[in-house]
Order: sequence, then C-alpha cells, then structure tokens
Amino acid sequence: MSKPRAGVLLSVLALCLGSAFLWPPPRTTRAQGAAEVWLNVQKGGGAKLNIAVPAFTVLSGADPTALGRSLADVTGKDLTFTGLFSVVAGTSALPANDPDALRRAFSDFAAAGAHAALHGLVTLHEDRVEGEMRLYDLTSPEQRSIAQKKFAVRASQVRRLAHKIADEVMLQFTGVLGAADTKIAFANARPNRSGKEIYMVDYDGAGLTPLTENSSINLSPTWSPDARSIAFTSYVRGYPDLYRLFAFERRPLQVLAAFLGINAAPAWSPDGRNVALTMSKDGNAEIYVLNIATGVVRRLTRNIGIDAEPSWSPTGREIAFTSDRQGQPHIFVMDDEGANVRQLTSGGFHTQPRWSPRGDLIAYTGRRGVHAIWIVNADGSNPRRLDTGSGDAESAAWSPDGRHIAYQTNRSGAWQIYTMHGDGSDQRLVVGSDATSPSWSPRLPW
Repeated sequence: MSKPRAGVLLSVLALCLGSAFLWPPPRTTRAQGAAEVWLNVQKGGGAKLNIAVPAFTVLSGADPTALGRSLADVTGKDLTFTGLFSVVAGTSALPANDPDALRRAFSDFAAAGAHAALHGLVTLHEDRVEGEMRLYDLTSPEQRSIAQKKFAVRASQVRRLAHKIADEVMLQFTGVLGAADTKIAFANARPNRSGKEIYMVDYDGAGLTPLTENSSINLSPTWSPDARSIAFTSYVRGYPDLYRLFAFERRPLQVLAAFLGINAAPAWSPDGRNVALTMSKDGNAEIYVLNIATGVVRRLTRNIGIDAEPSWSPTGREIAFTSDRQGQPHIFVMDDEGANVRQLTSGGFHTQPRWSPRGDLIAYTGRRGVHAIWIVNADGSNPRRLDTGSGDAESAAWSPDGRHIAYQTNRSGAWQIYTMHGDGSDQRLVVGSDATSPSWSPRLPW
C-alpha cells in the first residue's frame, strides 16, 4: 500500500508538533570543606556564594591570545548562570606554585568578601589543552584546599575546559554537577534556503554547528540519554518519518520509524532503549513505544481523540502526554504500559509536556490569551506560569540538573530560543533568527 501524500497529514502532524504549527573522567571525593563553606554562607544569610575567579595561570610559556583570561571569563559566566554564585573576576593570574603569594592573594580576596577562590592552571599542547582546578575555602584562616581535579580537552574545544571546571565547582558545593558542559539542539530556517535544519550550540549559544543539511523540513530534535545521538522528524523522503543522527560521529542517518502516516514527537526512555512517539499508522494519532534494537513497536493509547507528545518520567515508569479526548487538549499521565491514565491539567489549552529530571515537576505550554511556559507538580497541583515576556512562549526543555529551562519565544517578532531559571527568573537569549524546538542535552559523556 502506498503512503498518502504528506499534505494530507499536515494537520495531524501539527497537533503532534505543538502550537508553533496548529496547537498554538573519574570522580573526585568531595571535600568536607566545600559543604562547610556553603553552610557558613547560608548561616550568614547570604543568597549567593562569593567566589573569586582570577585569570587562569598558563603554565606552558606565553599566552598571546589571553587564553587564561578568556577561560576565567567563561567559567565565571557559567557559575553566574547557575544563580548560586556571585563571581569576583578580572584579576590577574596567580603564581603556579608560590604558597606565600597565593596566601596574600587569597587574603585580599577574603577581605573583599569572597568565600572561596578558584585557581585554574592551563598547559597547552599541540593537539590538546590540559587544565587543573584548585578550589579553596577562604572562610577558614588556613585557606584550606577543598578540591583539585585535572581535565583535558581537544585544542579545538578549549571552551569546554571552562565548562567542565564550572560544573566541577557546582558539584563540590552542591553535590550535583552543573549543566555548563552541555549542548542545545534546535530547528532553524536557513537564510535564503527552503526547509528547516537541525543545529546545536553550547548551552550559552556559542559554537553553532549544523547537524543536517538536506534542504528539507527537519523538526523536533530530541537528545538521547547518552548525549550521542538525536531523534527527529524529517520530510527528507517526502513524508514525516523518524530518524536518528549522531551528533559527534561520522555515521549515516538511521531510520527509526517510517510507518504509514506520521512518525513524530520522539521521546527517549531514560535507559535509551526505547523511543515513545506519535504515529498514525493505524489511522488515528496515538502514542507508541519503539524498541531501538529490534524495531518492534507497541501501542499505548487507544482513544478517538488525538494522543501526542509523550514525555517519560525519570524513572521510566510513567509517560506524560497531550490528549484532546476531553475536547480541548490537556496533559495526561499514564504508566509505561498505557494503563492508569489520569488527567493532570484542566481548563485552558495545554500541550507539550516535559518531565523534569528530578521527577517532581512537568513543564508544558499553556494558552490563556498567549502561549506561555507553565509548570505543574507531578501530582497535578500548583500550576503556575514561568515566562513573563510578551508574545508566545512554547516548547520547554529542561537542563540536565533541572535548574533551568530552554524554550522558544517570538517576543521580538521572530522565533528565538531563551533560557530561564526553573522559577522563571533570569530570562536570557541564546539563539536568534527563527530558532525553534530546543532540546537540552544531557552532560556530554567524554
């Protein structure tokens, strides 16, 4: 049987892809001093931990490109982005192994109000850059060491060194790695060309990299749990089929699902073995689970309404999804076998559920006049709006630590990607120029 033309399915696909269409190295042991510094700051009533981040010390000769200062700048911005640190930056590099000079510098930092200091050291090689972070507690008279750790990155990826160090500082003070060493994938219309392509950037918008170049319509990129591949819907063969690309490897596209009708809105299971998606192969738009290794699919929903946009809970035991079975689209939750369905939201117009990494919250797109990013507790209680900008905001994507959300908004006229804290504060532009459907990667695995 031949496939129907893609245009016949466009309205159903629009329902599945959200309102932009129709629905508007080894671990180190964390030193006790890190926890004590944080507790001291909290007891003192401070909202943030003040940390000094002087220019990194370059050990291998001259530094004509001011790499030491730029690495410190990126690290400082990463820490500021978390909302937990106030960074004292702009000071010159510290000596590498001069205890007396370090003691004097740390005393000056402490006198200026710093609770901790980060001493970064860098060694340049032809093919790689090695870095070391040394973290100190400035609230103690002895200025004791909290942690030391070494990193290495390719010379072409030197900014990752700063991101890795910032994430390690977060780990030392909070017990949870930060989200600086991550990527955001998104769909973007290329200037003067047809279609939409998939791109990725660093979490802060640097390092724009194209991932598809097929001049077709490519939509809904979704990172796998190991951060090595991305599932997405593409019309590259004329129909809305599901593909998998490998963001950091030279491997061909892999076809995941090319059944009759739509194959859209992928969501990886936490173990990476399955993808939940919306398909219409049996006539109506329903939610299925596809086993990546075998290609076997099983159907989860059976309803006369449209069931779409699945999102797994972190445990893998439940799936949130959008359904219009009650008339207007709302957010529902079911177990991973399709049973025990419960309605999570009511009133209004609710789509695009995204389960938080911690499992306690679900972000979604709600329409009350305009489309906006909302969150609700996983039990359905306390729904609240997060974004405060004008225009529409849609397509939430959580950072891997659950502290931030990326989303698309047209507040400036064109679609752009912003990030914000999980409480809606500190809204920042990340990608402009017709960028949609952000997906925040897990922490990179190497």
